[in-house]
Amino acid sequence: MSGEGHAHLSPSPAEGATVISLAERMRARRESAPAAPARSLPAPQTPTHRGVRARVAAVTDTCWCCRQKVRAVVGAIVDPALTADGSGFLALEQIDEALLRQLDPRTLVRRGIGELRHRESPGVEGGYVANGCPHCDALIGRFRIEDLLTDHRMAGGSFGQLDSGIIVELEAEPVERRAPLVVHG
Repeated sequence: MSGEGHAHLSPSPAEGATVISLAERMRARRESAPAAPARSLPAPQTPTHRGVRARVAAVTDTCWCCRQKVRAVVGAIVDPALTADGSGFLALEQIDEALLRQLDPRTLVRRGIGELRHRESPGVEGGYVANGCPHCDALIGRFRIEDLLTDHRMAGGSFGQLDSGIIVELEAEPVERRAPLVVHG
């Protein structure tokens, strides 16, 4: 950057861009999140149906390590009447344990999605459930997939466009989250 009076924060990817810290980014996400209270999915309507039918939602990207095309699970799409905000979208962190139990890695890889499993992360204490690249197994991190989902929605994309073609059955009343996200930095 040239010009007087400009503070140089750090090298930026584009002229005029600002680099923010992870802590600032997480604070902005918390402040922009809807304040609606969490709500369990209602009990199924028929006695023979034990769960809620959901379609696995995935975003597409390029692997940071091997540069191959990858897809990553971001959550699931359900009947909008079953979500507190009416969007019909359940984020991965809300249903990750259920997906781990149901998704076969071979089914995922046939759709260009790497294995979903618990992975360690230097930025998240205790790690979290995330995808890896189906080609090199590099972590496709939570913050990256959240950014891709946000970009998709900001560009006018719908949750339905993220349908991976994989159907799962979720429990009628999901188990509460294990632990809150702890960010270091």
